[in-house]
Amino acid sequence: MKLSALERWFDGRVAGPWEGKRARGPATARVIRRTATLTADERVAIYTRMYFARLFEVLQADYPALEKIVGEDAFEKIARAYVAKFPSRSYSLNPLGRRLPEFLARAPRVPKRVIAVDIARVERAMSEVFDAEEAAPLSPDAVAAVPASAWASARLVPIPAFGLLALRTRANAAVSAARQETPLPDLRTHATWVAVFRRDDTVYRLDLTEPQFALLSALCRGKTVRVALAAAVKAAGRRDAAALPGQLFGWFRTWTEEGLFRAIEI
Repeated sequence: MKLSALERWFDGRVAGPWEGKRARGPATARVIRRTATLTADERVAIYTRMYFARLFEVLQADYPALEKIVGEDAFEKIARAYVAKFPSRSYSLNPLGRRLPEFLARAPRVPKRVIAVDIARVERAMSEVFDAEEAAPLSPDAVAAVPASAWASARLVPIPAFGLLALRTRANAAVSAARQETPLPDLRTHATWVAVFRRDDTVYRLDLTEPQFALLSALCRGKTVRVALAAAVKAAGRRDAAALPGQLFGWFRTWTEEGLFRAIEI
């Protein structure tokens, strides 16, 4: 066999069973020699089992809270079905689990589906933010240099390692509890909002109110500060909108100190 054909054959024997592909080519015994204790098929089966074991290990590392919530047996079944649906197609295993939230939302017989999907979204965001491009955060001097009259039309540019999540459950608290092995919060449906970002090689998660989420979402879409503030007012509603002016300075100070923005466009 040519080397390229041999590689395709071996891939079919090792990855194929997990990806729902039927192996093609000659029988194993025609390509691999047996040993004194193992047949050719048994020798290849070692690699077949180890292939999935490595993929499973990666998913466990990316989704430890999810595994804790659904249970070890259910998580392994999910992993097997997921790898068959979305096999690894990258030279790196970093993106392997990126479509797991999407898979959980549609796959049959997922235990605790609503909270499972939200937890997977939080843990996926943590993984994506960790691998995102590095960018220097906005300095206090750069903020202070913006004239007061320019703020309304200014645009704040977030760092690449930043993400926002609107969730149906207290998934952020559940992720913290599962990873720290503390009691879980109430897992029933309850709208929450979270910012996920990286600073100094560490991933952080910041709980948000709905107006904060609306404001940051607008800024991330490239809207001006004026438009973003209008979105926050709308999200707050009539009862809470009156309190926003006194809160805004504190919000922006916290977000700037956390390094969420990298530039101001005037």
